[in-house]
Amino acid sequence: MLRLLSVTVCLSLSLAACSPNAPVKGAACSSLGKADIGGPFSLVNQDAEPVTFETYLGKPQLIYFGFGYCPDVCPTSLQKMGAAMSILGEQQNDIQPMLFSIDPQRDTPESLKLYLTASGFPQNLVALTGTQAQVDAAIKTYRIFAKRVEDPQSAAGYTMDHASLFYLMDEKGEFVDVMGHDATPPEMAARLKKYLKTGC
Repeated sequence: MLRLLSVTVCLSLSLAACSPNAPVKGAACSSLGKADIGGPFSLVNQDAEPVTFETYLGKPQLIYFGFGYCPDVCPTSLQKMGAAMSILGEQQNDIQPMLFSIDPQRDTPESLKLYLTASGFPQNLVALTGTQAQVDAAIKTYRIFAKRVEDPQSAAGYTMDHASLFYLMDEKGEFVDVMGHDATPPEMAARLKKYLKTGC
């Protein structure tokens, strides 16, 4: 089974240190500096079409890193994302929900396309994968924790440990905020509505 890590998220800010109890704010909302999270990537989507960082610019993104063979944490998180987006009503069309795979060995475009049909997932969710090198680069760019762990009980002989987080990025692909695994759909929706209304 996937072991959900209990991790303390400390985001590196260019002009300020981060402590475990510090509030997390994005560059658009804070004068402290810009969080060094996000940036260029080159992957493929669930339709096997090449996509890059620039593909999704122009619309805020709600990003989750996970994998299709995740037994519980990832599908629960994506259903939570779907519920939050539904609360937004028509405003959900103003945000692009995204799943970045951390397991390219098993997450092919074909398998991810099927995975996206699961009940409760966001209606316009896109899933991205690629070569191991491309996926590793994206993980590093977004500063997410992900690690392969040997698991004899798995058919593939391994599973993935990873941080379960939701990144809110702005229209330029720059970091705005992060929401933890325990965030509820109403809480997530409220945060998204605030961003859409205020830009921060």
